[in-house]
Amino acid sequence: MDEEAKKHYVKAGKVIQDARQVARETAEPGTNLKEIAETVEQEIKDQGLKPAFPVNTSLNEEAAHYTPSKDEEKVLTENDVLKIDIGAQSNGFIADTALTVNPSGKHQEIIDTVEKVLENALQFIEPGVTIGEFGTYVQEQVPEKYNPVMNLTGHYLDQHTQHAGVSIPNVENTSSHKFKKGDAVAIEPFITEGSGKVVHGKPGNIYLQEADRNVRGRTERKLMKTINGFDGLPFTTRWISNYGGRQKMAMRKLVQNGMVKSYDVLKDGQDGLVAQAEHTVLVGVDDGDNIVTTRR
Repeated sequence: MDEEAKKHYVKAGKVIQDARQVARETAEPGTNLKEIAETVEQEIKDQGLKPAFPVNTSLNEEAAHYTPSKDEEKVLTENDVLKIDIGAQSNGFIADTALTVNPSGKHQEIIDTVEKVLENALQFIEPGVTIGEFGTYVQEQVPEKYNPVMNLTGHYLDQHTQHAGVSIPNVENTSSHKFKKGDAVAIEPFITEGSGKVVHGKPGNIYLQEADRNVRGRTERKLMKTINGFDGLPFTTRWISNYGGRQKMAMRKLVQNGMVKSYDVLKDGQDGLVAQAEHTVLVGVDDGDNIVTTRR
């Protein structure tokens, strides 16, 4: 990792640190999920950066991949377990983080547990450790009363790329890939009271451009021009001005034609509560030590 990239990763991380605090302050009972997401996204913009992806607001048995729509009706209740997944980019270099909140405190134990699992995981990473060794270690940190989510993983990061090819499971695996100095990785354990395996739910209003080729319809062409402006990173229809009936039909066609990928909500297969914690790590770049960019 060169110094310019490191500078941008750290800059994005500092903005995300503030965005995490805003997320905690905004996630009060009675607040619409759209308000939570857009308040956090605005904090990132106010500090001169762009969101790296739409803020995810996944409730209870949902683990990931839900962001509010323009006409969102869901409101946070005091007993909800809300995962808030946040990303910022500086010149395409990404800071990715997540936290779980439960306003009533009824489910604080599972939140404290996943945060402890994450902290232990961050201490274990160093150059030379294999992903197989890492996954086995993380799985061992999860108490027996919970299950690690086996089919959600951390991931490598790269410029303009949130998921950069290499996945980092939080369970035992056979990968011999070694962390090396200069790797940028997002470490994100999920634990659940349920099955430990997520399944696909309804579409989550998160999209990703998959291809860039000519399309026929005028509305599709105009929509693709807007999508091109998201730099190959995930986006949501909330970010598209004047998104109405014609645009919805055009988006469906783009998804059907393989131009755009639509993400489904991922939820526990037994509808068990899910908690998540995540930080971004620059491996071994500080005189051999890691920098956790998203943690103060």
